Amino acid sequence: MAMETVPPSQTLHLPRLRRRWQILFLQVIATVALLALLFRMTEVYGPCDEGFLEDGNNWCPSYEHTRGLMWVNEQPSFQDNALSGNDGLILPRELVGIDSTGFASQVAPLTICFLLAGLWMFYQTRGERVKLWTRRGCTGAVVLWALVPFILDWFDEIGVIGFHLPLQHIGSLFQPLQLAIELFFVGIVFAPILAGLIGIWSLSRRALTWAVGFFLMIIGVHALLTFQGITDSVAGIGLKPLPAQIGEATLYGGLISPLALDLLGIAILILLFHEAGNAVIGHLEYAVMLPDASKSDPEYVRQFNNVVNSHVLHTISIIGGVALTTALALEFDALMLDIVAVMEGGQWSGQVSESLELQLTYGKVISAGLFLLAVAGMRYVVPWQRVSGLIEAGIASLRGTRSES
Repeated sequence: MAMETVPPSQTLHLPRLRRRWQILFLQVIATVALLALLFRMTEVYGPCDEGFLEDGNNWCPSYEHTRGLMWVNEQPSFQDNALSGNDGLILPRELVGIDSTGFASQVAPLTICFLLAGLWMFYQTRGERVKLWTRRGCTGAVVLWALVPFILDWFDEIGVIGFHLPLQHIGSLFQPLQLAIELFFVGIVFAPILAGLIGIWSLSRRALTWAVGFFLMIIGVHALLTFQGITDSVAGIGLKPLPAQIGEATLYGGLISPLALDLLGIAILILLFHEAGNAVIGHLEYAVMLPDASKSDPEYVRQFNNVVNSHVLHTISIIGGVALTTALALEFDALMLDIVAVMEGGQWSGQVSESLELQLTYGKVISAGLFLLAVAGMRYVVPWQRVSGLIEAGIASLRGTRSES
């Protein structure tokens, strides 16, 4: 008897899986989360202190690229090395968005990131010989770019005034260095976007990890540089610090404060980007390691589809659960005080709620820790596995009912 097989479009071969709607859905979710993360990061960590800017300073080490490029454009040492008609910059102003503000300044660099990610995917599919000559070509182009203008200018001056040391032409040798400086300011914002796109669509787990690590590093460095002890000791940084107090919970029925919502949104976007990107890589790695005969086996195909469909549902539900529980953890102190006020009805809870310790950030950290202890203790009271099993069984029955209809 011939072994039962599935249609060619449903097999577990990698080219077929790359076109599955579940895989594309996870990749699109990861890409949208990455772009949304860029916009949220620039809104929260991009502004500079207004007083610092009013004092005549044009650049501060914030998560924003145009101020750094404007600083490079204003340096007299770079004016002579600039390309004609482009002021003090080598990169075209239209491509880096230096003449725009807000989202408009990010459109062109984002487009370039998508193009470079596509070129990288094309480069990865080429043979070793093509890769070798590509690397040699790029290196040779940089060397020629630095040396040819230097030699031509020097020989042209020799024909006019005779032989001399080319001291006045050395500046042309530093054009690649200036380009590296400009790319540094652009890369502060868009390097993790490029790495994230490569990780999502080129299936690189290392690129995903690097992008997440870069975002976390930016958040940590900003928190360190805006710490009150640092700002009191070192003047002139210019970063706009986040408030020391997390604020009153006024959003979503008193569940979360505006500042906490911004920070929670960044955390959820990082988690969603990393989880969705790694899920695609993990599922495809599993399919690649299967024997070739199993990739057309209906049982293996059915199991793979169930795993991927369940992962899509779990990604949405678990991320939503994490956001809700985190918001509850940040407001756990207010919840406890409300419970005590209802049970006791005295003035003690009101006096404690007005204390400064519960309003400061470290008070929120303690509150979140108490929430985690309470949830961990509920593990021995509430049968979470039974509850999750009932939920999954209900979802499966609903899916079965829809398929029968």
